[in-house]
Amino acid sequence: MSTNEKEFKEVGTKSIDSRKRITLGKLIQGYKRMRVYVNDKGDILLKPVVEIPADEIWLYEDKKVLEEALEGIKEAEQGKISDLKIDEL
Repeated sequence: MSTNEKEFKEVGTKSIDSRKRITLGKLIQGYKRMRVYVNDKGDILLKPVVEIPADEIWLYEDKKVLEEALEGIKEAEQGKISDLKIDEL
């Protein structure tokens, strides 16, 4: 992975504690995992990642099904819902 310094902006300076840790606080709010990259200059890049449970990956692998699911969510948010009668299926 190549990175360009122009793609990043400085957000401050942090101190490393005696156990070699650094706190990032609000910079990573909402994320639980990071992918870590280091280049030859020693620059460190953290990229937030999310994990998908193995039994749910099929949804993301089938673009048509994913589009349909997202459309259904959008319609539900807009209140476009109806009662489903199981015995009529």
